[in-house]
Amino acid sequence: DRKVGVKKAVVSTQSTGIGRYLDATRYPTFTISLFPAVIGLLLSKPNPTGLELSIFSFIATCIIVLHAAANLCNTYFDYTDKVDTKEHNSDPTLVNNLLHEGEVLNAAWIAFAFSMMFFGSGVVLSGQLVVYLIFGPTISLFVFSCMMKGAYSWLVVFISSPLGLLAASVLLANNVRDAGNDRKVGVKTIANTLGIKKAMNLYSILLVMPYIQVTGLAMLYHHYNLLFIWILCPFSFYFATYPHRQSVADGISSIFERSLAHYHLFGSTYIALIYWCSLV
Repeated sequence: DRKVGVKKAVVSTQSTGIGRYLDATRYPTFTISLFPAVIGLLLSKPNPTGLELSIFSFIATCIIVLHAAANLCNTYFDYTDKVDTKEHNSDPTLVNNLLHEGEVLNAAWIAFAFSMMFFGSGVVLSGQLVVYLIFGPTISLFVFSCMMKGAYSWLVVFISSPLGLLAASVLLANNVRDAGNDRKVGVKTIANTLGIKKAMNLYSILLVMPYIQVTGLAMLYHHYNLLFIWILCPFSFYFATYPHRQSVADGISSIFERSLAHYHLFGSTYIALIYWCSLV
């Protein structure tokens, strides 16, 4: 009876109602969309007015809602394709019956409909290259263009590129973590195609390249304060080598969470440095 009571107590603390939908959107990953949008704002309006902030808030909300819709679709299809199971899953929403399939799919449609009122069209995207382009230059350039009434700048592309590379590293980390289960159900990812060892080498490159790019920007535009980003290099080295220093199971199982934490750390520091250096 005591064990049953404890189990009920644990269940009762789980998210209910709107909280379950929020959990299903995998909201910790929203920064991957938000950070490049903030860079687009800083490069277009370094000192935005209240109206400009309102416009940006609406644009950023649409981008995040579209990101949520994509995550909900990913949860739905991973479940229906049997990629996610009770033993191994990237999102427990459906496998633990926190929401029903129809509820997740309907939420995805609502999110897509809301975001498409602004964007007008949507596409299903995958792959490291596409993730780099979308969650780096594309979002930043889109926000910049909206705030500057159609104008664009190659500087936006260059400055947002490091975030795109780190977004690609987060996706690769997710694929590496799920490689075994994906292989069982016939899902092809870059981690399965290359093999874990080569995928981890690519992962390390994706962690190093942003530092090289930021250094190039610092030298090219004489904003040497950007070089403070190298303070984070030991963290990148730690994240890149962690799976090799642990057992395969322990290292790979936590690689996605560590990659996302590294993205948050690098992204927030990078945005602060951009504002500090007045690249605008």
